[in-house]
Amino acid sequence: MNNWAHMTKLLLSPANENFEDDPGCAYVLEEPDGRRNCGATRRPSSSYCPQHHSLCYIVCGSKAELDRLREVEALASAVGGRRARQQAKPTRQFLKRLEHTIRDVL
Repeated sequence: MNNWAHMTKLLLSPANENFEDDPGCAYVLEEPDGRRNCGATRRPSSSYCPQHHSLCYIVCGSKAELDRLREVEALASAVGGRRARQQAKPTRQFLKRLEHTIRDVL
């Protein structure tokens, strides 16, 4: 099926979730031989399977959202973001610690 026909089928179908040719979860996986999509069965009303949906979306008003907002504010403050307090530039040691922390999280 060509792209135009597939797109038309997606737009006109009343239930976009149940195609025989549904490629599945769109989460991109890094593998030694290149990138590929997860392909698992998608969660209803999502482009991702339940596992990858939970990685990509944070529930509004949840503790996870509050934690993420604190993390973003801390990073913005550390690197001189818009809301940062006026301070001297971060030290090299601090930037190295920050880089290692981010690598551990990702």
